[in-house]
Amino acid sequence: MLKVALTGGIGAGKSTVAAKLSQLGASVVDADALSREVVAPNTEGLAAVVSRFGPEVLTAEGSLDRARLAEIVFASAPARAELEAIVHPRVRARARELTAAQPDDAIVVQDIPLLAETGQAPGFHLNIDVEAPRELRLERLAARGLPRADAIRRIDAQASDTERREVCDLVLYNRDGVADLERRVAMLWDERIVPFAENLRLDRAEPRPEKLQFVESDPFWPRRFEHLAARLRRVMGPSAVRIDHVGSTAVAGLPAKDVVDIQVTVVSLHVVDAFAEALGDAGFFGRVLFDSPKPGRPDTADWEKRFYGYADPGNIAQVHFRPIDSPGQRFALLFRDWMRADPQARADYAQLKGVIAAQVDSASDYAEAKEPWFDREAWPRANAWAEATGWHPPVC
Repeated sequence: MLKVALTGGIGAGKSTVAAKLSQLGASVVDADALSREVVAPNTEGLAAVVSRFGPEVLTAEGSLDRARLAEIVFASAPARAELEAIVHPRVRARARELTAAQPDDAIVVQDIPLLAETGQAPGFHLNIDVEAPRELRLERLAARGLPRADAIRRIDAQASDTERREVCDLVLYNRDGVADLERRVAMLWDERIVPFAENLRLDRAEPRPEKLQFVESDPFWPRRFEHLAARLRRVMGPSAVRIDHVGSTAVAGLPAKDVVDIQVTVVSLHVVDAFAEALGDAGFFGRVLFDSPKPGRPDTADWEKRFYGYADPGNIAQVHFRPIDSPGQRFALLFRDWMRADPQARADYAQLKGVIAAQVDSASDYAEAKEPWFDREAWPRANAWAEATGWHPPVC
């Protein structure tokens, strides 16, 4: 089952995106609708709200006076936090019930306005943010009859666009009308969401492209790493001793393949095997692999790891699970830190990349062609740099 979170500020157009995804075949779970359901008349949720805010938040018929309650909570951050403490756990529980009732091959989209505020993002395979310019949002809210001052208070009470982007995998900009937005949602469905769901159904990671292609250093790579690391932490908890961004995408300014490399340090590879099913549920799939032994450490067994990928075709990643203090775990961190610290090392590696890329077309041939340089240059030079600078692997 592919689990997608859809978020966006009030007036951004999230409902339009949700409706289009539903039309395309997604099962949409609307948090706003659930927030009404859990405080409907005769519910335990409504009783809790009345207990905290008093009977004045009820209509004459005994239902929740949402306008009156909004006046209270949008004027007081503590009051809003107390209301959220009542409503949010109930909404989440109900959303889990509805999601669990879906078939295994479903694409479930949860419409969650407060995704950034509530810390739920790592629990989803894909997080989508819908954005629109502030003034346009105010115009839309005015058209709904909401006074401008109230609309501004509601916008300012929510996470900022920047905060939502920090937890989301992609942003849909709603600036050019409904038709344009729906067209881009349909493209996203065909090109990313459906293939992602198919990968999950078949228990497979999205492979890196075999056609070799370098791109310039992308400032979004660290954020992609953080999103994936958060999902891995959610699955493994403290069993992931540390999670690091490694490889070329971890070095600012270094051209690289558009594949994020992650190293997860574990006490033992048996730990990874015990989490295999949970990792698969989160979209990570892998196998046993060995790094190429380096000079002075010729025993192949010392270089065993678990090599995983992620199922999202829009966020291709390679996850290397390595035991703590193993040579592979140490070298991945050493190589990254050496590259970051030594401009000449970065220049030499970038030149090597360019030379090999001019000679081969496939990513596999490229990886094989680099190995002699790692044995001859990178391994001894990085270790000499470590000795000269006193570098040690980061404390776990």
